[in-house]
Amino acid sequence: MVVERTSVFPTLDSAGPPLAEGVGPFPLPSFLGAWWEELRPGGELIVAERGDSALVLVDYGGLIEFAGDTDLTDYHSPLGNDVLGLCNEVAATLPTGSRLNLDSVPAEAAKLVEGALIATGLATAVTEHEVAMVLELPASVQAYYEMIGKKDRHELRRKRRRYQGEVGEVVVATDHGTGDEDFGIEEFIRLHRLSEGGKGSFMTPERERFFRRLARQPGWQVDYLAADGKATACLFAWSDKDTYYLYNSSYDPQLKSASPGLVALAVVIEASIAAGLRFFDFLKGGEAYKARLGGRSHPLFRIEAVAGGRND
Repeated sequence: MVVERTSVFPTLDSAGPPLAEGVGPFPLPSFLGAWWEELRPGGELIVAERGDSALVLVDYGGLIEFAGDTDLTDYHSPLGNDVLGLCNEVAATLPTGSRLNLDSVPAEAAKLVEGALIATGLATAVTEHEVAMVLELPASVQAYYEMIGKKDRHELRRKRRRYQGEVGEVVVATDHGTGDEDFGIEEFIRLHRLSEGGKGSFMTPERERFFRRLARQPGWQVDYLAADGKATACLFAWSDKDTYYLYNSSYDPQLKSASPGLVALAVVIEASIAAGLRFFDFLKGGEAYKARLGGRSHPLFRIEAVAGGRND
């Protein structure tokens, strides 16, 4: 067992898959390493490795959190199955009074992490703090539109007709981040900076570097609606053989009346069904549009503990 404090993000070459299932790229070293190296969040890494299990935390001056801040990391989970061994060793290294604040943990992993922390002697508190919205995809596009109901089905079709009338044919394309496929990421960033309100200021230079780095990694893609040599809406996502994880999106605000973002979502959901995927994960946030598109809420939990606070 190794517990190390460092400023260099580890490769974790021997680490197994995430303890929680269906969590996409977020607990993986490739995602967390990009977050650490491009966004420079501060703090000190705490890296625990035991066989094929690993846990990466950040110590922000006595506040211990998962690597990957809550605004950019939709799911957190240790890697591998030895969560008890990892928690035991990490807890033994923490100065008394250090506060653990472990957020965005799916239910099955939260129960195991809570049990492991209790087994180390720490008093823990677990609360539901967020939901992820996940659409279980049916076998056919027809079954999907029947599933979401008459009202929402008609609304989606109405918006698509309006898009066709105001913009033109619905043309979707995908860039997978290879060296000669940069149109999608360029348009995603451009449209993000055209956004109204707080979203328009989201794409700082640091976050732009972060998204560009993700776009070059396997599994990431930009799906976009194209018109007149530009994108009208972009979906920045990661996918595997089972699930499409919608990480971020942007659209042209000048075309707001044509609902390009919603049209893009509907078209990509259809494509995901055609590709045989099982889930379309809208990720964190319980927004109403996700429910109207068929998403169902899955709770995420926060686990808190204090080093030196014991279950005696």
